[in-house]
Amino acid sequence: MTTAGGTIAAFALTFKGAPYVYGGTTPSGWDCSGFVQYVLKHFGIAAPRTSEQQWAWSQHISASQLAPGDLVFAQFPGDNASPGHVGIYVGNGQVLSAEDPAQGTGLDTLSDWGSAIVGYGRPQGATAGGNVSPPSGGGGVIGDIWAGSGIPQFINDADTFVKALMWLAQPSSWVRIGAFIGGVALLLFAIHALIATANGEPLVSSPSVIPVPV
Repeated sequence: MTTAGGTIAAFALTFKGAPYVYGGTTPSGWDCSGFVQYVLKHFGIAAPRTSEQQWAWSQHISASQLAPGDLVFAQFPGDNASPGHVGIYVGNGQVLSAEDPAQGTGLDTLSDWGSAIVGYGRPQGATAGGNVSPPSGGGGVIGDIWAGSGIPQFINDADTFVKALMWLAQPSSWVRIGAFIGGVALLLFAIHALIATANGEPLVSSPSVIPVPV
């Protein structure tokens, strides 16, 4: 059983505007490869999880063979793996991908990616062809809901808070906090010592003599 690439692209476009969350794999927040994996899974296509695995898994094609529903792979500065980014080609020279927390899931042109493009791949179980009907209004249905709900920001803030709690729960974190406080204390003492030496004062004040009644 195969799925027309145009059908894949049309479904992917309904998520335009969905939030980006590193490591995420659902519409509530996903990264580039999580987005691709989710879209393909809807059609029963089991794509691997990461962009480099998806590159190795897909059928490599040339730029002239590129059709809606195919995958576009790129390597941008700062990407750890190669290729470190992947998006879904939706036709008319445009690629839809989960870009970053600021942009979310959005459209770019192939020329925007330019020389960063590593290559193109056709998902296993997909064929070239089929019509793509982009949603009206410049955004997908889910994207429109998310854009005005404030939920993405809440999720991102909650995720940051949970990560902070997990960091504090680690014993090594408290060792670092203690080392930091100790370092600050030593720095303040050094500053005090320099000032006291410059003024000819003792580093530690002698206790006052308290008269004892006889």
